[in-house]
Amino acid sequence: YGASYDLAARRKNATRESTATLKAWLSEHKKNPYPTKGEKIMLAIITKMTLTQVSTWFANARRRLKKENKMT
Repeated sequence: YGASYDLAARRKNATRESTATLKAWLSEHKKNPYPTKGEKIMLAIITKMTLTQVSTWFANARRRLKKENKMT
């Protein structure tokens, strides 16, 4: 603890702004909610998230959409 604690390793939560960008992309691509590698890289840069975070966000978002559709 203390001085040896690496600040870079601290987990950052997605902001409303970054998720708004991802949600906008998702709503425009409802038929195929799978961004290409290039699109993921572009979204990662825009949202200041890592490629892994963007990929995980989309995986979770698709799962949430599937769950919503089952309820209706």
